[in-house]
Parts: sequence; structure tokens; C-alpha cells
Amino acid sequence: MSGADIQNRGFTDLASLMQSVPGVSIRTSGPGMTEFEMRGVASNGGNSPTVGFYFDDTPLTAPAATNEGKIVISPDLYDLSRVEVLRGPQGTLYGSGSMGGTIKVVPNAPNTERFESSAEVKFADTDHGGFDHAENAMVNMPFWGDKAALRVVGSYSSDAGWIDRVVTAPGQFPLANGTTRGNVLAAPVANDYHNVNDVEKTGVRVSAVFKPIDGLTITPSYFYQKLRSGGLPYIDSPPLTDAFYQPFDTPERYRDEFHLTALSVKYHTDAFEISSATAYWSRHEPLIQDTAESWTTGLGLTSYGPGATGIGQASAIEDNQSHQTTEEFRIASVGDTRLKWLVGYFYSDFGSPWDIIFPSQSGAQVFGDNNLFSYYTPFKIIQQSVFGEATYNITDPFSITIGARRYHYDSSTYLNQFGALTDTVVSASSINAQGVTPKVTLSYQFDKNLLAYATAAKGFRPGGGTGPVPTSGPLSCEAALQTEYNSNGKFVPGPTTFNSDSVWSYELGEKWRSSDNRFSVNAAGYFESWTGVQQVNALPCGYVYTANAGNAHVYGGEVEAKAVVVNDLQASANLSYSHSALVSANLVDAGFNPGTPIQQVPKVTGTVALDYRHDVADDLAFTAHGESTYVGSRTDATYYVNTLPSYQLTNVRAGLDAGRWTAVLFVNNVTDKRALLNNITQAAINLPDWNRIAVSQPRTAGVDFNIKFK
Repeated sequence: MSGADIQNRGFTDLASLMQSVPGVSIRTSGPGMTEFEMRGVASNGGNSPTVGFYFDDTPLTAPAATNEGKIVISPDLYDLSRVEVLRGPQGTLYGSGSMGGTIKVVPNAPNTERFESSAEVKFADTDHGGFDHAENAMVNMPFWGDKAALRVVGSYSSDAGWIDRVVTAPGQFPLANGTTRGNVLAAPVANDYHNVNDVEKTGVRVSAVFKPIDGLTITPSYFYQKLRSGGLPYIDSPPLTDAFYQPFDTPERYRDEFHLTALSVKYHTDAFEISSATAYWSRHEPLIQDTAESWTTGLGLTSYGPGATGIGQASAIEDNQSHQTTEEFRIASVGDTRLKWLVGYFYSDFGSPWDIIFPSQSGAQVFGDNNLFSYYTPFKIIQQSVFGEATYNITDPFSITIGARRYHYDSSTYLNQFGALTDTVVSASSINAQGVTPKVTLSYQFDKNLLAYATAAKGFRPGGGTGPVPTSGPLSCEAALQTEYNSNGKFVPGPTTFNSDSVWSYELGEKWRSSDNRFSVNAAGYFESWTGVQQVNALPCGYVYTANAGNAHVYGGEVEAKAVVVNDLQASANLSYSHSALVSANLVDAGFNPGTPIQQVPKVTGTVALDYRHDVADDLAFTAHGESTYVGSRTDATYYVNTLPSYQLTNVRAGLDAGRWTAVLFVNNVTDKRALLNNITQAAINLPDWNRIAVSQPRTAGVDFNIKFK
């Protein structure tokens, strides 16, 4: 999808853009906390995502474990060249974590030929929330003749919240009755903080290009982004109002700060091109959550106040930090030759010193220590690989592509678990593996309007550390583990590692367009064999850990169609179907049986859209765009395995396009629906009586104005 398409359709974040792409689904915990999944290969367990994520030439596919999931940054989409979505395993060229596919965000490069600048302002109002605004600007300045240029992009946005944080009067928060939550709506209110989930995002991208001699291009770049929110975009279920409810006044703020420094060097000759991409990035995501209700209910306490039967105010303080150094070196053929090839080497060094602590106001009076639970688990993984791919045109229309990647990784995890609710556990685990991810594609170009292809490809993601699951103290999960493992003699004190998983994909597809370019249809069908599925296992004691749950089969397909209905009016639609389920299971007693669906995979997704453009004067056109996206139901697990209902969201836009400037009115989520996007794993104990759920933004209407200067 080109940068112009992204602007015309009004996308401002990757989550909303990806919802319109067939075969792609999202699992989001809020801005900056989204993970992407493709073709039924969901990343519900482990440390690594199943979809690779690149910003330009830098992999940001971070194998870090957080309570919010395998999340990637949410870069601003202003001044982009394109966003690429590569479905199916991309293990040959993009390595680990690209089992389901790869997403690549490509910013516009500095232009050495002319001065350019642009600006955008956006004003909007969110129902049940307030005023939103965004300002973006770009300037491109060539210098040193036509041998160098500097491009600077700045972005700022402020989005109103719509979720309230309701604090009950002291001592008045209702206790749960078994698996039924107390009536929080009837409790007297001490404070009602409105619209706490406001989001402020600031970003700066600076890139330069130098061409000192013919064929040599040097491109250094720096990208900084900071996101800050006054609260999490979660609501409580029950009661499923636009609010979450607390026994104590505990703000749940979070922020996300990201730095990326990169250097790309390319040398082009008549025979080949040599390229090097070097990068270092760091990310810091501190987060605070209220845990008073989780601990009080899960531990069977009879009071919320401090004292012999209650721990008082309690929270989870989570510090997510990660950093990575990468280097990729490639040599590739150039020109339109019968044989096209490339070979390369990749290295990455990733570290994540993740920790979470659970302080309480008076845990010492009940359990002997105000530190209820602390979990510190620095994680490190070093990956190296060599890869190559070649395409040979056997005849002009018939070609074959063969590729392979030889990988090796070393992963180490240190675990330190301590506090009043568990015995001190200190352990270190390491895991390493190596293997090959091959790819073969056959394609036949019947004519310039019809291409058919068949692909077989393999992808993988690394294993890592998990747990340890507590087997002593008030949080003991030993009985739950005994139930799961003793029936087949596999009981362990608590799993501390899980192995890598991999997928083989077999795909048939076609791309067709009519000779007059009025119609086009792209279709693909696939079957995937997924081995050693990394899956979250939710124990009845409220603890979760990752296990290799078994093997799965995934099959489905996608269809994309476009048609010029009449002059000025174009219709488009896409539909995808994916069936993803276990065919063999290692943890039958845990509910992972053959036939169990893979969590967070909607069977059906689809989008329909209409685009209208009519010239009303010289250099002035009226434009309109409307699209509606449907996402089917899918299963999700916290304490129970629940079903999230299907939803449909509709956006419309209309305005004027004068070439150099555009002015557009828009309404997002026209029907003001609250789509339930994701069940949130609790920071303390998952409970049967209530849950947190991430929801979609209410109806938002506004105006978007863009202008370009040259």
C-alpha cells in the first residue's frame, strides 16, 4: 500500500491499516501495544511474534515477553513511501519470527533532485471523549549539488480518551461471590476520573543521503518516537461500561519511548549490488496497573482495607526494556537477466532486562512482607544466519525461485522470583538451535494480465524461557500441574523453557486483471503444517506459562477484487478464511485437545470499499471514500478460554483534492460500536469473576488538511 493510498484512506496507525488487509488480524492492548498475526499463525505463547516487522531495512521483530503480548511500535504513517505486507512464511529472506509473514514500513528517502516540503493538520472530536488534533510536517533539502540531501519529518498528535477510572469510596468495593463479581455499579464513588486513556505521541525522523561517487549511496538515519498515555484503554467485564473500577486510587499510566539509529550503505555496479544495513534500537515501556482486586479475590482475602484480612492498596509496576544491534550484508545481481540471485549474512544481538514487582500497602500484616511478588527475568538472544535466493526464468513466462536460510541462535534467560507469596526461586536456562528454512516458488506468466504461482516455504521462531510456575506458598500451582502432567508421567516442578516452533506452508495463487484495467482479482489458497505450537497455558491457580502444546494444521484462502463500476466510481472487496486448530496435543489435561482452535484467529475477515473521484474544476476534484471491515469471532484465554464476538467497523471520508492540497471531512467508526478486541492477561492473578478487555475507539469525526510545497 503506497503512502498516497494510506493518506487517501485516512489511516494514521498500523492497527487500523492492517485490519483492511486480507489474511491479517490484530491483537491489540492499545496504542503502541499491538501484535499482528497472519494466516492463522497466531503468537499466543512464547517470546517471539509470528509476524516479522521491519522499519525500512531494520528488523524490529523483538522476541521480548511482556504481559501486553508480542507488541511492536506504532510508527506514525506520515510521509511514507509504502507499507509492504508479505503473507506466508518469510523465513528465507527475513529470518526468525516471520512464520506467518512480514510487515515492512518504508519511509520516503531523501530526494537529491529538488526541494520538497509538506504539512498536515487534523482536528477531530471523539464521542464520549473530547478534542483530538495532529500536526505533521516534512522538509527535504538537497545540497552538495545533486550528491546529498537531508529529510526531516516531525509528528505530534493528541487523542482524547473515552474510558473512565472509577474509584469507590474507602472500604465500599464489593467482594466477589465465588465466580461472580460484586456489583461495582452499586458501590458509592469517591472519584470518577473521566477519559483517562488519552494518548500523546511525538515523533521525529531524520535521514540523509550522500552519493560521493558513482554507484555509492550512504544513508544514515535516526528515528525517535515517544508515546504517553494517562490510562490503559481497557474496560471491565462485567459490567462492560466505558470504565474500569478500583477499590483504591491507583493511576494506570504508561509510556513508550523508542530510538533507532541506522546506517545503510549500497554500492551498485553493472554486474551486482553490495549493501550493508547496520542498526541499533532501544525501547522503554514502563507501565503501572492496579492489582488490589486481583490479589484480594485470588488469595481469598475478606477485606480490601489494610489489616489482618486485607493487603490494602496494591499495584504491578512493570518495566519493559529492550535493545537490539543488527547487521545485514547482501550481494545481489542487477539488471533484467534470466538469472537473478542474492546471498547474505545476518547478525542480531537482542537483550531485554524485563522485570515486574507487586508492592502492597500492608501485605506484611497478612503474609509477612509488603512485596507480594517480584519477577526479574533478563533475556538475551544472539542470532546468526546465512541465506540465499535465486530466480531463474526457464522460459520467458516460466520461472523458478529457490532459496534457503541457515540459522543458529543462542538464547539465555535468568529467572529470579521472590516475595511473600512464593519461595525464592533463582534459575538460569539456555536454549540453542540451528536449522534451515527453505523456499521454492514456481510461477507462470500466461500474459501480461495473468500470473499463476505455487510456493512451498518454511518459517520458524526461537524457543526461550518461561515461568518458573510457583509450586509452594500461597500462590502454589503444584496441584494444577499434577493434574496436567501426572496422567502421562511428565510432571515437573515447573517448566522453565519451551522449544522453537516451525511451520511449512504450501500455497497456490493467481493475479489477474482485465485488458482494459477495469477489473482485477487476486486469489490464494494455502495449507500449513505447524509443529510444536507455542501456546499460553492458563492454570486454574491463575498463573500462565508457555508450553509447546502440540501440532496444528491451518488452511484457508484470500480473495481480493477491484472493479471500475462506472466512470469515477471504483469498488473493491476482500475476503479471507482461515481454519487453525491442533491436530495433536501434548497437554490434553490442560484443555489442548486435537481439534482445539488456535487462539486469536478469526475464521472470516473481510473489507468492502467504495472510492469516488469527480473533477469539478481545473485542478480540483471531489473525492469520497468509504470502507467497512468485518472481523469474525475468535477464542482468547485468560482464566477461561472465552469467545470474543465478531465486529464490523465503518469509516467514511469526503473532501476536495487540488493536487497541492486536500481538505477532507471524515467519520471513523460511524455506528459508534465498541468492538471487543482483546482479553487482557492480568498483571497479578487471572480470575473467573471478571476480566479486562481492550475496546475500539468510539465514533470520531473531524477534518484533515494536507498541503505540499515544491
